Amino acid sequence: MCKKLQGRQLLKQEIPSSLWKQLKKEHTVKKVNAMTSRKKDIICRRCGHINSKASCQIETGFYCEYCLNMGRVTSNDYLYRIPKIHQEKAKKTRCFWQGKLTTQQARISQEIVDSYHHKRHHFVHAVTGAGKTEMLFPLIQQVLTDGKVIGIATPRIDVCLELYPRMEAAFQDTEINLLYGHSSQTYNGASFIICTTHQLMRFYHYFDVLVIDEADAFPYVYSDELQYAAKQALEKKGCFVFLTATSNQGLEKYPNTQKSILARRFHGKDLPVPTTVYCRHLAINLRQGKLPKKMLIEIEESQQSYILFFPDIALMSIVYPIIKETCRKKRVAMVHASSKDREKVVKQMREGEIDLLLSTTILERGVTFKNISVMVVCADHRVYNRASLVQIAGRVGRNLDYPTGKVIFLHEGKNQAIISAIKEIKYMNKEANK
Repeated sequence: MCKKLQGRQLLKQEIPSSLWKQLKKEHTVKKVNAMTSRKKDIICRRCGHINSKASCQIETGFYCEYCLNMGRVTSNDYLYRIPKIHQEKAKKTRCFWQGKLTTQQARISQEIVDSYHHKRHHFVHAVTGAGKTEMLFPLIQQVLTDGKVIGIATPRIDVCLELYPRMEAAFQDTEINLLYGHSSQTYNGASFIICTTHQLMRFYHYFDVLVIDEADAFPYVYSDELQYAAKQALEKKGCFVFLTATSNQGLEKYPNTQKSILARRFHGKDLPVPTTVYCRHLAINLRQGKLPKKMLIEIEESQQSYILFFPDIALMSIVYPIIKETCRKKRVAMVHASSKDREKVVKQMREGEIDLLLSTTILERGVTFKNISVMVVCADHRVYNRASLVQIAGRVGRNLDYPTGKVIFLHEGKNQAIISAIKEIKYMNKEANK
Protein backbone atom coordinates (compact mmCIF):
# COMPACT_ATOMS: atom_id res chain seq x y z
CA MET A 1 0.00 0.00 0.00
CA CYS A 2 1.20 3.51 -0.83
CA LYS A 3 2.18 5.30 2.38
CA LYS A 4 1.47 8.70 0.81
CA LEU A 5 -2.24 7.88 0.60
CA GLN A 6 -2.79 5.78 3.73
CA GLY A 7 -5.82 6.70 5.80
CA ARG A 8 -7.21 8.99 3.11
CA GLN A 9 -10.74 9.33 1.73
CA LEU A 10 -10.46 10.93 -1.69
CA LEU A 11 -12.26 11.58 -4.94
CA LYS A 12 -10.54 10.19 -8.03
CA GLN A 13 -9.51 13.70 -9.13
CA GLU A 14 -7.74 14.22 -5.80
CA ILE A 15 -5.49 11.20 -6.30
CA PRO A 16 -2.21 12.01 -8.10
CA SER A 17 -2.11 10.34 -11.53
CA SER A 18 1.31 8.87 -10.68
CA LEU A 19 -0.29 6.90 -7.82
CA TRP A 20 -3.61 6.03 -9.45
CA LYS A 21 -2.30 2.97 -11.34
CA GLN A 22 -0.75 1.57 -8.17
CA LEU A 23 -3.92 2.25 -6.19
CA LYS A 24 -6.16 0.41 -8.66
CA LYS A 25 -4.20 -2.80 -8.04
CA GLU A 26 -4.76 -2.68 -4.28
CA HIS A 27 -7.65 -4.94 -3.22
CA THR A 28 -7.88 -3.34 0.23
CA VAL A 29 -8.97 0.05 -1.16
CA LYS A 30 -12.69 0.54 -0.62
CA LYS A 31 -14.64 2.27 -3.39
CA VAL A 32 -17.98 3.67 -2.16
CA ASN A 33 -20.67 5.86 -3.65
CA ALA A 34 -19.97 9.46 -2.68
CA MET A 35 -23.67 10.13 -2.00
CA THR A 36 -26.62 8.01 -0.89
CA SER A 37 -30.13 8.76 -2.06
CA ARG A 38 -33.40 8.95 -0.18
CA LYS A 39 -36.84 9.99 -1.40
CA LYS A 40 -36.43 13.79 -1.14
CA ASP A 41 -32.86 14.01 0.14
CA ILE A 42 -29.39 12.96 -0.88
CA ILE A 43 -26.66 12.49 1.74
CA CYS A 44 -22.98 13.24 1.22
CA ARG A 45 -20.76 10.47 2.61
CA ARG A 46 -17.75 12.78 2.88
CA CYS A 47 -19.33 15.33 5.23
CA GLY A 48 -22.67 13.75 6.16
CA HIS A 49 -24.69 16.75 5.00
CA ILE A 50 -28.33 16.04 4.13
CA ASN A 51 -29.06 17.90 0.88
CA SER A 52 -32.54 18.60 -0.39
CA LYS A 53 -32.76 17.20 -3.93
CA ALA A 54 -34.80 20.23 -4.94
CA SER A 55 -31.91 22.62 -4.19
CA CYS A 56 -28.84 20.66 -5.29
CA GLN A 57 -29.78 19.24 -8.66
CA ILE A 58 -27.43 19.51 -11.65
CA GLU A 59 -27.70 18.13 -15.19
CA THR A 60 -26.00 14.87 -14.34
CA GLY A 61 -27.47 14.30 -10.88
CA PHE A 62 -26.92 16.04 -7.54
CA TYR A 63 -24.06 17.69 -5.62
CA CYS A 64 -23.30 18.43 -1.97
CA GLU A 65 -23.83 22.06 -1.03
CA TYR A 66 -21.94 21.95 2.29
CA CYS A 67 -18.46 20.74 1.32
CA LEU A 68 -18.28 22.46 -2.07
CA ASN A 69 -15.15 24.39 -1.02
CA MET A 70 -13.32 21.05 -0.59
CA GLY A 71 -13.98 20.10 -4.22
CA ARG A 72 -17.41 19.23 -5.59
CA VAL A 73 -18.90 15.87 -4.67
CA THR A 74 -21.68 14.60 -6.95
CA SER A 75 -23.98 11.60 -6.99
CA ASN A 76 -21.91 10.21 -9.89
CA ASP A 77 -18.66 10.23 -7.90
CA TYR A 78 -16.96 7.61 -5.78
CA LEU A 79 -14.91 8.02 -2.63
CA TYR A 80 -11.76 5.90 -2.39
CA ARG A 81 -10.98 4.89 1.18
CA ILE A 82 -7.36 3.82 1.54
CA PRO A 83 -6.60 1.79 4.68
CA LYS A 84 -3.90 2.69 7.16
CA ILE A 85 -0.62 0.77 7.22
CA HIS A 86 -0.41 -0.60 10.76
CA GLN A 87 3.11 -0.31 12.11
CA GLU A 88 5.11 -2.33 14.57
CA LYS A 89 5.99 -0.54 17.79
CA ALA A 90 8.19 2.42 16.88
CA LYS A 91 11.40 3.46 18.60
CA LYS A 92 10.98 5.86 21.49
CA THR A 93 9.96 9.33 20.34
CA ARG A 94 12.01 12.12 21.87
CA CYS A 95 10.50 15.39 23.13
CA PHE A 96 12.97 18.28 22.97
CA TRP A 97 10.93 20.72 25.08
CA GLN A 98 13.10 21.88 27.99
CA GLY A 99 10.34 23.41 30.11
CA LYS A 100 8.67 21.87 33.13
CA LEU A 101 4.95 21.40 33.71
CA THR A 102 3.44 22.84 36.87
CA THR A 103 1.98 20.38 39.37
CA GLN A 104 -1.56 21.00 38.04
CA GLN A 105 -0.45 20.77 34.41
CA ALA A 106 1.37 17.49 35.11
CA ARG A 107 -1.72 16.07 36.81
CA ILE A 108 -3.98 16.85 33.84
CA SER A 109 -1.35 15.71 31.34
CA GLN A 110 -1.23 12.33 33.09
CA GLU A 111 -5.04 12.13 33.15
CA ILE A 112 -5.07 12.58 29.35
CA VAL A 113 -2.46 9.84 28.89
CA ASP A 114 -4.49 7.56 31.19
CA SER A 115 -7.58 8.15 29.04
CA TYR A 116 -5.59 7.16 25.96
CA HIS A 117 -4.46 3.93 27.64
CA HIS A 118 -8.05 3.14 28.70
CA LYS A 119 -9.45 3.99 25.23
CA ARG A 120 -11.75 6.73 26.47
CA HIS A 121 -12.23 10.30 25.31
CA HIS A 122 -11.03 13.28 27.33
CA PHE A 123 -12.36 16.82 27.79
CA VAL A 124 -9.98 19.51 29.07
CA HIS A 125 -11.44 22.80 30.26
CA ALA A 126 -8.40 24.97 30.93
CA VAL A 127 -8.37 28.76 31.05
CA THR A 128 -6.66 30.74 28.29
CA GLY A 129 -2.92 30.81 28.90
CA ALA A 130 -2.98 27.63 31.02
CA GLY A 131 -0.45 25.91 28.76
CA LYS A 132 -2.72 23.40 27.02
CA THR A 133 -0.20 22.83 24.22
CA GLU A 134 2.57 21.81 26.62
CA MET A 135 0.19 19.51 28.47
CA LEU A 136 -0.22 17.53 25.24
CA PHE A 137 3.50 16.74 24.88
CA PRO A 138 3.50 13.53 27.00
CA LEU A 139 0.43 12.24 25.12
CA ILE A 140 2.01 12.94 21.71
CA GLN A 141 5.25 11.29 22.79
CA GLN A 142 3.42 8.18 24.04
CA VAL A 143 1.18 7.80 20.97
CA LEU A 144 4.10 8.11 18.53
CA THR A 145 6.27 5.75 20.60
CA ASP A 146 3.45 3.19 20.37
CA GLY A 147 3.62 3.44 16.57
CA LYS A 148 0.19 5.07 16.47
CA VAL A 149 -1.15 8.14 14.67
CA ILE A 150 -2.09 11.43 16.32
CA GLY A 151 -3.75 14.51 14.85
CA ILE A 152 -4.48 17.97 16.16
CA ALA A 153 -7.39 19.58 14.34
CA THR A 154 -8.77 23.06 14.96
CA PRO A 155 -11.44 25.20 13.29
CA ARG A 156 -9.00 28.11 12.87
CA ILE A 157 -6.09 28.36 10.40
CA ASP A 158 -4.29 30.82 12.69
CA VAL A 159 -4.27 28.23 15.47
CA CYS A 160 -2.68 25.69 13.08
CA LEU A 161 -0.01 28.22 12.15
CA GLU A 162 0.67 28.89 15.83
CA LEU A 163 0.84 25.21 16.78
CA TYR A 164 3.03 23.93 13.95
CA PRO A 165 6.36 25.66 14.81
CA ARG A 166 5.89 24.85 18.50
CA MET A 167 5.34 21.17 17.72
CA GLU A 168 8.25 21.17 15.26
CA ALA A 169 10.54 22.52 17.97
CA ALA A 170 9.28 20.00 20.54
CA PHE A 171 9.43 16.96 18.24
CA GLN A 172 12.40 17.66 16.00
CA ASP A 173 12.91 14.02 14.99
CA THR A 174 9.27 13.55 13.98
CA GLU A 175 7.74 14.30 10.60
CA ILE A 176 4.69 16.54 10.95
CA ASN A 177 2.23 17.43 8.19
CA LEU A 178 0.53 20.84 8.30
CA LEU A 179 -2.69 20.82 6.27
CA TYR A 180 -5.13 23.66 5.58
CA GLY A 181 -6.79 25.28 2.57
CA HIS A 182 -3.76 27.03 1.06
CA SER A 183 -1.02 25.06 2.79
CA SER A 184 2.21 24.67 0.84
CA GLN A 185 2.61 21.19 2.33
CA THR A 186 1.00 18.04 1.00
CA TYR A 187 0.05 14.96 2.97
CA ASN A 188 2.68 12.20 2.82
CA GLY A 189 1.44 9.64 5.34
CA ALA A 190 3.00 11.22 8.43
CA SER A 191 1.98 9.90 11.87
CA PHE A 192 1.54 13.42 13.25
CA ILE A 193 -0.90 15.76 11.54
CA ILE A 194 -1.86 19.36 12.35
CA CYS A 195 -4.84 20.52 10.30
CA THR A 196 -8.07 22.47 10.13
CA THR A 197 -11.23 20.53 10.95
CA HIS A 198 -12.33 20.80 7.31
CA GLN A 199 -9.29 18.74 6.27
CA LEU A 200 -10.64 15.81 8.32
CA MET A 201 -13.10 15.14 5.48
CA ARG A 202 -10.17 13.68 3.53
CA PHE A 203 -9.32 11.10 6.21
CA TYR A 204 -11.04 7.82 7.03
CA HIS A 205 -10.31 5.80 10.20
CA TYR A 206 -6.73 7.09 10.35
CA PHE A 207 -6.19 8.71 13.76
CA ASP A 208 -5.72 6.66 16.90
CA VAL A 209 -5.91 9.92 18.86
CA LEU A 210 -7.53 13.07 17.50
CA VAL A 211 -7.19 16.30 19.49
CA ILE A 212 -9.85 18.88 18.68
CA ASP A 213 -8.29 22.15 19.82
CA GLU A 214 -10.71 25.03 20.42
CA ALA A 215 -13.50 22.47 20.20
CA ASP A 216 -16.16 25.06 21.04
CA ALA A 217 -15.13 27.43 18.24
CA PHE A 218 -17.08 28.35 15.13
CA PRO A 219 -17.67 26.63 12.76
CA TYR A 220 -16.92 23.23 14.37
CA VAL A 221 -19.16 23.58 17.41
CA TYR A 222 -22.26 24.37 15.30
CA SER A 223 -21.47 22.01 12.42
CA ASP A 224 -22.87 18.47 12.40
CA GLU A 225 -20.86 17.97 9.21
CA LEU A 226 -17.46 18.79 10.74
CA GLN A 227 -18.25 16.63 13.76
CA TYR A 228 -19.27 13.81 11.37
CA ALA A 229 -15.95 14.23 9.52
CA ALA A 230 -14.03 14.07 12.81
CA LYS A 231 -15.77 10.82 13.80
CA GLN A 232 -15.03 9.32 10.37
CA ALA A 233 -11.37 10.35 10.58
CA LEU A 234 -10.96 8.60 13.95
CA GLU A 235 -10.13 4.88 14.21
CA LYS A 236 -13.06 2.79 15.44
CA LYS A 237 -11.41 2.35 18.85
CA GLY A 238 -9.61 5.70 18.79
CA CYS A 239 -10.09 8.52 21.27
CA PHE A 240 -10.84 12.22 21.09
CA VAL A 241 -9.20 14.86 23.27
CA PHE A 242 -11.31 18.03 23.35
CA LEU A 243 -9.53 21.23 24.42
CA THR A 244 -11.30 24.48 25.27
CA ALA A 245 -11.01 27.49 27.53
CA THR A 246 -14.77 27.91 27.82
CA SER A 247 -17.21 25.37 29.22
CA ASN A 248 -19.43 23.48 26.77
CA GLN A 249 -22.21 21.12 27.88
CA GLY A 250 -22.15 19.10 24.66
CA LEU A 251 -18.47 18.25 25.03
CA GLU A 252 -18.70 17.61 28.75
CA LYS A 253 -21.47 15.06 28.18
CA TYR A 254 -19.80 13.29 25.24
CA PRO A 255 -20.06 9.50 25.80
CA ASN A 256 -17.18 7.70 27.56
CA THR A 257 -15.41 10.96 28.38
CA GLN A 258 -13.18 11.90 31.32
CA LYS A 259 -13.05 15.59 32.32
CA SER A 260 -10.18 17.74 33.62
CA ILE A 261 -10.36 21.37 34.78
CA LEU A 262 -7.50 23.85 35.15
CA ALA A 263 -8.42 27.32 36.41
CA ARG A 264 -4.88 28.67 36.86
CA ARG A 265 -2.61 30.09 34.15
CA PHE A 266 0.84 28.52 33.90
CA HIS A 267 2.55 31.64 35.36
CA GLY A 268 0.15 31.79 38.32
CA LYS A 269 -1.38 35.22 37.57
CA ASP A 270 -5.12 35.85 37.31
CA LEU A 271 -7.03 36.18 34.07
CA PRO A 272 -7.49 39.86 33.16
CA VAL A 273 -10.98 41.07 34.11
CA PRO A 274 -12.49 43.28 31.36
CA THR A 275 -13.34 46.94 31.94
CA THR A 276 -16.59 48.05 30.30
CA VAL A 277 -16.79 51.51 28.71
CA TYR A 278 -20.15 52.94 27.66
CA CYS A 279 -20.10 54.89 24.38
CA ARG A 280 -23.37 56.49 23.30
CA HIS A 281 -24.30 55.84 19.63
CA LEU A 282 -21.00 54.03 19.19
CA ALA A 283 -21.80 52.11 15.98
CA ILE A 284 -23.43 55.10 14.26
CA ASN A 285 -20.56 57.42 15.17
CA LEU A 286 -17.95 54.93 13.96
CA ARG A 287 -19.72 54.55 10.61
CA GLN A 288 -19.65 58.34 10.32
CA GLY A 289 -15.92 58.34 10.99
CA LYS A 290 -16.15 59.66 14.57
CA LEU A 291 -13.99 57.78 17.05
CA PRO A 292 -14.70 57.91 20.82
CA LYS A 293 -12.22 60.09 22.73
CA LYS A 294 -11.84 57.38 25.38
CA MET A 295 -10.76 54.96 22.67
CA LEU A 296 -8.14 57.30 21.19
CA ILE A 297 -6.73 58.36 24.57
CA GLU A 298 -6.31 54.75 25.64
CA ILE A 299 -4.55 53.78 22.40
CA GLU A 300 -2.24 56.82 22.40
CA GLU A 301 -1.20 56.44 26.04
CA SER A 302 -0.70 52.65 26.03
CA GLN A 303 2.84 51.34 26.35
CA GLN A 304 1.67 47.97 25.05
CA SER A 305 0.65 46.92 21.57
CA TYR A 306 -3.11 46.80 21.08
CA ILE A 307 -5.48 44.52 19.19
CA LEU A 308 -8.79 46.19 18.34
CA PHE A 309 -11.49 43.61 17.64
CA PHE A 310 -14.35 44.57 15.32
CA PRO A 311 -17.63 42.73 14.71
CA ASP A 312 -17.37 42.95 10.91
CA ILE A 313 -15.02 43.87 8.07
CA ALA A 314 -17.18 46.77 6.85
CA LEU A 315 -16.98 48.70 10.13
CA MET A 316 -13.28 47.89 10.54
CA SER A 317 -12.56 49.16 7.02
CA ILE A 318 -14.18 52.51 7.85
CA VAL A 319 -12.22 52.93 11.07
CA TYR A 320 -8.84 51.71 9.73
CA PRO A 321 -7.80 54.79 7.66
CA ILE A 322 -9.01 57.14 10.41
CA ILE A 323 -6.98 55.33 13.06
CA LYS A 324 -3.97 55.33 10.76
CA GLU A 325 -4.25 59.07 10.18
CA THR A 326 -4.98 59.91 13.82
CA CYS A 327 -2.35 57.67 15.43
CA ARG A 328 0.58 58.55 13.18
CA LYS A 329 3.20 57.52 15.73
CA LYS A 330 1.78 54.00 15.84
CA ARG A 331 2.50 51.22 13.36
CA VAL A 332 -1.02 50.21 12.31
CA ALA A 333 -2.26 47.16 10.38
CA MET A 334 -5.52 45.35 9.65
CA VAL A 335 -6.34 41.65 9.23
CA HIS A 336 -9.39 39.52 8.49
CA ALA A 337 -10.15 36.04 7.13
CA SER A 338 -9.77 37.09 3.48
CA SER A 339 -6.59 39.13 3.92
CA LYS A 340 -3.97 38.05 1.35
CA ASP A 341 -1.14 38.93 3.75
CA ARG A 342 -2.84 37.41 6.81
CA GLU A 343 0.05 35.12 7.82
CA LYS A 344 2.60 37.91 7.34
CA VAL A 345 0.64 40.44 9.42
CA VAL A 346 0.07 38.01 12.30
CA LYS A 347 3.77 37.16 12.27
CA GLN A 348 4.70 40.88 12.37
CA MET A 349 2.36 41.39 15.32
CA ARG A 350 3.88 38.41 17.10
CA GLU A 351 7.39 39.82 16.56
CA GLY A 352 6.45 43.27 17.92
CA GLU A 353 6.60 45.06 14.56
CA ILE A 354 2.99 46.34 14.84
CA ASP A 355 1.69 48.64 17.59
CA LEU A 356 -1.98 48.57 16.70
CA LEU A 357 -3.72 45.70 14.91
CA LEU A 358 -7.35 45.90 13.82
CA SER A 359 -8.90 42.44 13.53
CA THR A 360 -12.15 40.58 13.17
CA THR A 361 -12.84 37.60 15.44
CA ILE A 362 -10.34 35.41 13.51
CA LEU A 363 -7.77 36.17 16.25
CA GLU A 364 -10.12 35.61 19.17
CA ARG A 365 -8.51 32.31 20.19
CA GLY A 366 -5.48 30.07 19.92
CA VAL A 367 -2.93 32.78 19.11
CA THR A 368 -0.32 34.22 21.48
CA PHE A 369 1.26 37.67 21.40
CA LYS A 370 3.94 38.75 23.84
CA ASN A 371 2.91 42.10 25.33
CA ILE A 372 -0.58 43.28 24.38
CA SER A 373 -3.84 44.76 25.52
CA VAL A 374 -7.14 44.29 23.69
CA MET A 375 -10.17 46.42 23.00
CA VAL A 376 -13.46 44.97 21.76
CA VAL A 377 -15.29 47.55 19.66
CA CYS A 378 -19.09 47.21 19.88
CA ALA A 379 -18.77 44.38 22.40
CA ASP A 380 -22.57 44.25 22.62
CA HIS A 381 -22.83 43.23 18.94
CA ARG A 382 -24.60 39.91 18.28
CA VAL A 383 -21.44 38.42 16.70
CA TYR A 384 -19.87 38.23 20.18
CA ASN A 385 -21.09 35.61 22.64
CA ARG A 386 -19.89 34.69 26.11
CA ALA A 387 -17.27 32.27 24.83
CA SER A 388 -15.79 34.62 22.22
CA LEU A 389 -15.51 37.49 24.72
CA VAL A 390 -13.78 35.22 27.24
CA GLN A 391 -11.40 34.03 24.53
CA ILE A 392 -10.61 37.59 23.38
CA ALA A 393 -9.88 38.65 26.95
CA GLY A 394 -7.59 35.62 27.18
CA ARG A 395 -5.22 37.01 24.54
CA VAL A 396 -3.86 39.32 27.25
CA GLY A 397 -1.19 38.40 29.79
CA ARG A 398 -0.17 35.05 28.30
CA ASN A 399 3.57 35.65 28.52
CA LEU A 400 5.61 34.99 31.67
CA ASP A 401 7.44 38.32 31.28
CA TYR A 402 4.22 40.24 30.51
CA PRO A 403 1.47 38.58 32.59
CA THR A 404 -0.83 41.62 32.71
CA GLY A 405 -2.59 43.99 30.34
CA LYS A 406 -5.90 45.73 29.73
CA VAL A 407 -9.11 44.29 28.34
CA ILE A 408 -11.66 46.94 27.40
CA PHE A 409 -15.19 46.34 26.12
CA LEU A 410 -16.65 49.38 24.30
CA HIS A 411 -20.43 49.10 24.20
CA GLU A 412 -23.76 50.94 23.93
CA GLY A 413 -25.30 48.86 26.71
CA LYS A 414 -24.22 45.73 28.57
CA ASN A 415 -25.91 42.61 27.26
CA GLN A 416 -26.00 39.06 28.59
CA ALA A 417 -22.87 38.02 26.68
CA ILE A 418 -20.78 40.78 28.31
CA ILE A 419 -22.19 40.09 31.77
CA SER A 420 -21.72 36.30 31.45
CA ALA A 421 -18.17 36.62 30.10
CA ILE A 422 -17.04 38.81 33.00
CA LYS A 423 -18.81 36.53 35.47
CA GLU A 424 -17.02 33.45 34.07
CA ILE A 425 -13.59 35.13 34.19
CA LYS A 426 -14.13 36.19 37.80
CA TYR A 427 -15.35 32.69 38.69
CA MET A 428 -12.25 31.01 37.19
CA ASN A 429 -9.98 33.45 39.05
CA LYS A 430 -11.82 32.61 42.27
CA GLU A 431 -11.44 28.86 41.61
CA ALA A 432 -7.72 29.32 40.88
CA ASN A 433 -7.17 31.14 44.17
CA LYS A 434 -8.85 28.56 46.39
